[in-house]
Amino acid sequence: MRHFTAIAAGPLLAVAIAAAVITAAAPGASASSLPHLRGGSESSSVRPSYFNPIVNDGAATVVGLRWSRWSGTARGAGGFYTHNCVPNCAQGKTRDFPVKVTAWRVRHGDYTRFQYHFTHSIPGGQWWNGPRLPRTWTIQYSNGTWHGKHVV
Repeated sequence: MRHFTAIAAGPLLAVAIAAAVITAAAPGASASSLPHLRGGSESSSVRPSYFNPIVNDGAATVVGLRWSRWSGTARGAGGFYTHNCVPNCAQGKTRDFPVKVTAWRVRHGDYTRFQYHFTHSIPGGQWWNGPRLPRTWTIQYSNGTWHGKHVV
């Protein structure tokens, strides 16, 4: 009886090892198939904890991002980091404004639309050439660069 148990355990052990190898490979394979959010500064291109579409002094970075969804459409929330540029941008005070973000329209594995929506107050300042940002605005990604009214 003992001999039968050892023989039966051999194929079961082989199946368990094969399943473990397949399971270990699956996250890497699925992660590479997830859409990417490209930018000038991000912690990762998949579910980044912070994101800035341009390279600058850090203003307009969405920080503390928490994603509730990441697939054809990504949805998240965080803080829109900015400074008031008074008396100038280097010496001005910084602040995070609560913001919801959405990324969609995947092309060639990358999100090509990104929308900001301020849930409470809206930042004011000098760096975007206007007195206040709109409550909601969308930028577009093409040819490796984000484009839009508020991407300077």
